[in-house]
Amino acid sequence: MDKAMQGKSILVVEDEQALQEALKLKLTKEGIEVLTASTGEEAIEILKTRRPTLVSLDILLPRMNGLEVLRNIRENPKTYDLPVVVVSVSGGQEKIKQAFSMNIVDYLIKSEYKIEDIVNKLKEMLEKYP
Repeated sequence: MDKAMQGKSILVVEDEQALQEALKLKLTKEGIEVLTASTGEEAIEILKTRRPTLVSLDILLPRMNGLEVLRNIRENPKTYDLPVVVVSVSGGQEKIKQAFSMNIVDYLIKSEYKIEDIVNKLKEMLEKYP
């Protein structure tokens, strides 16, 4: 367990159950509180009552996509400045540009990283934010 991670929390918005579980397990082992949502609607509900240190957001979600969730986060006075990292299989230039225009901190394309690398990137981001 990493002492620097105590008190840190992350909301993992991921509809692929296996990946969601793997991220939760690895991040929890690091001492990070992990909240999970499988849909954009679930994520928005969680954010009404909780403010995690960081949000890991998939773009391809059922019904409400990640960009809509991101727009919702940015339009809400309680969450507009929340750090968001996109972790998605969707790596088209247009989507990446659109996400960065909504003030994300990073965009990770799943196929370019092993699960450990994604966890390490998320930990790096968590260290940057109080």
